[in-house]
Amino acid sequence: MMIRLFLSVLALFFLSACSSLHVDHDYNPSYDFSGLKKVAIVYAQSSDGTISLAQQRFAMAIRETMQRKGFVVTDRDHADFLMVFHLNVTEKRQLVTDYEMVGIYPYYYPYYYGGGMVPVTREYTWTEAKIVIDAIDPDGNKIFWRGLATDRLHSFETPQERMKYTEEIVTEILKHFPPTHQGEK
Repeated sequence: MMIRLFLSVLALFFLSACSSLHVDHDYNPSYDFSGLKKVAIVYAQSSDGTISLAQQRFAMAIRETMQRKGFVVTDRDHADFLMVFHLNVTEKRQLVTDYEMVGIYPYYYPYYYGGGMVPVTREYTWTEAKIVIDAIDPDGNKIFWRGLATDRLHSFETPQERMKYTEEIVTEILKHFPPTHQGEK
């Protein structure tokens, strides 16, 4: 029983250590967050006016997260601030050069067999997804808080899995909104 528990914890540790998710926050420390009660969720539409499934999922996750935090979600005209989000997917490429030993070895004195180190370059490619969530003051149209997350693009079997992952990402981004003190970033 203890071995199973240990192996489960160890597996969870290794799975969490392999996460490629990176979250960052920034904000204006002189902005007064105390008056924020009502938020409007805004996102860009395509030129033909369609809203993607991913955009709908992120809007829903932001709405639910902000409501759990005690904010009232409303329309733009009645909001104290706007939450605008942007989604971006890019192909990433990295070249890595390392050295490998070639030839016959081991090398024993006084008999040397040819060989040596040669550079080997490998190319790694992946698809990276980024979401940026900006909190904007509608009066001055200025960003006063920004959260962003980047991660390798994952494949999911079902829409429910996609929504669950979307909720996890948004929760992680908005975990420190609003900042609790001036020193928090």
